Amino acid sequence: MAKMGVVAVICLLALLGVARASNTFSVTGKVYCDNCDAGFPTRISSGIEGATVALQCKDTDGKQTFYAEGVSDKDGKFRIPVQGERPRELCKAKALSSPNAKCNRPSEVNEGPVYLTHNNGINSDERITGPFSFKSAEKHPACATVMAEYNLY
Repeated sequence: MAKMGVVAVICLLALLGVARASNTFSVTGKVYCDNCDAGFPTRISSGIEGATVALQCKDTDGKQTFYAEGVSDKDGKFRIPVQGERPRELCKAKALSSPNAKCNRPSEVNEGPVYLTHNNGINSDERITGPFSFKSAEKHPACATVMAEYNLY
């Protein structure tokens, strides 16, 4: 009978998100080529392999408390592991560079906030940010058609 009560309490804590197996977060996202200068991914946008993304956290005085970098895979997806809660820090992810010579001009969509605490209603250790982009020097030939699908041109 006592064992059943302990099991029930553990299950309840797990459901409430109080019991955590780890204190590790995974910051994930995607870096893509904005080959239509749209400001958002389109059906002809491609992920950028080898793009460098940084995650930086600062305390309330502006002092850096954490810094890590990640590199995107063949699909443009990146993952940066983070140990520990950072509830009183301002954390941002930023795309730093693209190795793609045809798509390496920085765009305005290269930075986003990341909230690294479990005390925010998110019942997951994964924090998704982005997507981040780099601009192409030349627009893709299908851009006019693609943008017409959005009624933007």
